[in-house]
Amino acid sequence: MKKAVILLTSACAFAPAATPALADEPAGGDEIGTDAAAQPAGERLQRAYVRRRQKLRRYDVWHGPNLVQAAREEQRLPTARELSHSIHLMQQRFHQFLRTPRGRAATFARKVRRIPEWGLSRLRSIAACESHNNPRAVGGGGVYRGLYQFSFSTWRVVGGYGDPAAAPRSEQTWRAWLLLSRHGPGHWPVCG
Repeated sequence: MKKAVILLTSACAFAPAATPALADEPAGGDEIGTDAAAQPAGERLQRAYVRRRQKLRRYDVWHGPNLVQAAREEQRLPTARELSHSIHLMQQRFHQFLRTPRGRAATFARKVRRIPEWGLSRLRSIAACESHNNPRAVGGGGVYRGLYQFSFSTWRVVGGYGDPAAAPRSEQTWRAWLLLSRHGPGHWPVCG
């Protein structure tokens, strides 16, 4: 019994005392994260925020209140947390916009601008011959559909989904360009 008491008292003698450095640190980790997030946003984050707002405005998508302008009116800089959260919300809104028919049309309209002029003139002549420039045209007993009279299988080969005649004109043009540039005009034996 005496040996156990001696070991216990000797163990207590070597136990480290509470250090003053630990007492000075904040008790919770939230204060540290809050202080870092309350810091004014840097120039890079502010520029990213402005670019994201301009992109949403260009596509006429709701982009929310302007945090940078509101902070200026309050004579302060926006915090990094405010801008990061707002950028995240704007990114979500833009991705939702891209899933709408108007968003798909806008996406493919930008892609169509990359088609060379000779390709556009060739596609114009194919569309005039195949469907008389009607993007909702249906021919061949319902087998061929849209501006360039795609069959469903050919439409899927170039990455399309759904009904070709229901797709925006710009998407039909882009997919026809992919078909023309990869496989040549053989898919349009009469008009190609």
